[in-house]
Amino acid sequence: MPNEIQSLLQDFGPGLTSDLISVLVENGLSSAAARKRIQRAEDDYSRMSGLRFEKNARFIYLTEQYGSRQFWDKFEKACYGSGKSYWGALTTLKAKGGVVPLSHFPRVAGTPAARKGQLSPARVLERLKAVNVLEEFEEGERAYVRYRPFFLGIENMAVSLANEIAESVALEGIKDWARRIGFGSFGKFAIRGDEQPPQVAGITWDLTAPSYIRPLVSVSQKGVKPGFLVCDISLFGSIERPEAEAFLRKCDLASAPVGMPSIMPMIVGHVFSSDALELLKGKGILAITLRNLFGEELAQALRELVVMLTDMGARASVNPDHLLKVMNSLTQIEGGSSNLRGALFELVIGSLVKDVENGYLKTGDRRQDLVSGRKAEIDVQLDRGEQAGVLVIECKAKNANSRVSESDIRKWYGDRVPLIYSILTNGGSYKGKPFRFELWSNGDFSASGLKWLTEQPLVMDGYTVGWRDGKALKQYADKAKNTSLRTMLNDYYFHSPLRRVTANPSS
Repeated sequence: MPNEIQSLLQDFGPGLTSDLISVLVENGLSSAAARKRIQRAEDDYSRMSGLRFEKNARFIYLTEQYGSRQFWDKFEKACYGSGKSYWGALTTLKAKGGVVPLSHFPRVAGTPAARKGQLSPARVLERLKAVNVLEEFEEGERAYVRYRPFFLGIENMAVSLANEIAESVALEGIKDWARRIGFGSFGKFAIRGDEQPPQVAGITWDLTAPSYIRPLVSVSQKGVKPGFLVCDISLFGSIERPEAEAFLRKCDLASAPVGMPSIMPMIVGHVFSSDALELLKGKGILAITLRNLFGEELAQALRELVVMLTDMGARASVNPDHLLKVMNSLTQIEGGSSNLRGALFELVIGSLVKDVENGYLKTGDRRQDLVSGRKAEIDVQLDRGEQAGVLVIECKAKNANSRVSESDIRKWYGDRVPLIYSILTNGGSYKGKPFRFELWSNGDFSASGLKWLTEQPLVMDGYTVGWRDGKALKQYADKAKNTSLRTMLNDYYFHSPLRRVTANPSS
């Protein structure tokens, strides 16, 4: 028969010890007696060890309740009431699809890096990892953080990565817009991805800039002190009230220390719920949609970018004209074209080889090797039938005067090719088909890398290897039937002059 504490946990669900003490006090016990009763029953329940809430409360539960929908709802409710640093991080992380690069977590946590009485982002992450709420993992060459109860696997991963790219492009546009209208000092904008992270009051944002707009400036005997424009962007979905509350808390933390400069907070999204918009505007926050900033064409193009980066290239491969339209729209954003070209290169190449050679196309396919357990992303995979076999292309988009390095070439040849070959052949569906692996770039290969590559065996057991540099790619693109593909490559990827022809003769 369950004791009193077990019965309360069965009736009310998991919760904070402080909440159970309140229930026991309502039933006639003193606070001290209620606390003692919970302590004496500690063998009959479990607790999140190492995670303390306000007034030293602990989150406790019955073993069979762990991991249920009720469990996580109650945990978030406990964080909202008595652990706002945890709640803010989890709420913002969920609003981004449940996963972000590890380097972005300080922005998600929204707490100061070093301030007495406040948990730093590193400490928030450490504590939530310790109780298995957050988890670090590696995908490719990057480390990520995910919210374990919420994360939905590869689909959310793909959408989150696509939104990261769309947000990077949009942030360049926001930076250009804010500079042109004088919201911040022209040459002093900091943006997500910069070598120095955008921080104000020790808190990380997506974009910051000192601002001399009159309401933000303070004047003293030491001179004029600017305020700051601070901005976050969230394109995963609609910005709802919880995300808006988390952003407001972040703004309040930035303004709390005495003597801190004034801030002008801005949050940008595709759309805001009515509750979120009312809350933000009521607190004096600039809540701006991409449509209001850039107009309908660019806002829609950013949505289409996410779609194209998450549907394995299916739409891009059958509609290169649409892909060109999106690229033409988004390259209007000053500074965003570099991010865009790299993100879309594999889609352009996938569409090109399908147009020239036909076959069944996949792009950006993330797979795991059954033998080693390692993961790999396959940029372009074209199944050309039993005779021609499978063509697998690694794509390296390069800016003008950049080259594919020797280290990249060695890694592709010695690591990525055998790994992807193992992934595709151990599953069974491609066993027996001829395989061709190629490294394609719109730029040049480094001289040392090319020399090394030409000295390696090009015919292996089960597959062959080849490559194309920018000039060889341009020759291949001339075979395309669809003019939009040639236009995209000519306008956005080919650099002049190209100094060397290095298509492998047998490709």
